[in-house]
Amino acid sequence: MFKKLLKNQKGTALVFTMILITNAVIISASIVLISVMQEKTSAKNKLTPAAYQKADGGAEYILKEINHILTSSSDTIGDLCTGGVDSGKCTISGLTGVSAYFLGGPSDADEDVLSSSDSIEDINYVKVVGQVGDGINRVSRSLKTTLFVNP
Repeated sequence: MFKKLLKNQKGTALVFTMILITNAVIISASIVLISVMQEKTSAKNKLTPAAYQKADGGAEYILKEINHILTSSSDTIGDLCTGGVDSGKCTISGLTGVSAYFLGGPSDADEDVLSSSDSIEDINYVKVVGQVGDGINRVSRSLKTTLFVNP
C-alpha cells in the first residue's frame, strides 16, 4: 500500500507550492498591516505636543481673562467667551482648536458645567481642550485647572 502512495504523487508539487505561496501572502499582508498601524500611531504622536500646547495656551488665556474681568465691572462667564457658549462649551475667537468648560461644585464628583450667565466667582475648575488635526488624524488633549481665590 505504501508503494502505491509513492507512485501516485501527481500534483503534490502544486499543492506544496500553493501552501508556500499562501503562507507568504499571509506574512506579507501582516507586515503591511503592522506598518500602516505604526504610521498612524506615529502621526498621532507627532500631533500630541501641538494639541497639548493649544490646551496650555488656552488655559493661560482664560486665566489672564478671568484676572482681567475680576478687576473690571463685568463678572459673568459669557464675558470670557468671545466666541460664545454652547452647552457649557466656551469658544474663544482668535484661538482655533481651543475650547473651555467652566465647572463649579465643591468636588470632582459634584462638578456642574456652568452657563454663560453664571458668575465668574462660581468657577472652581476650568477644563481646556486643545484639538489638532492633519486631515487624517485628530488629536485632543485637555488640561484641568483649579482656581483658588485669595481672601
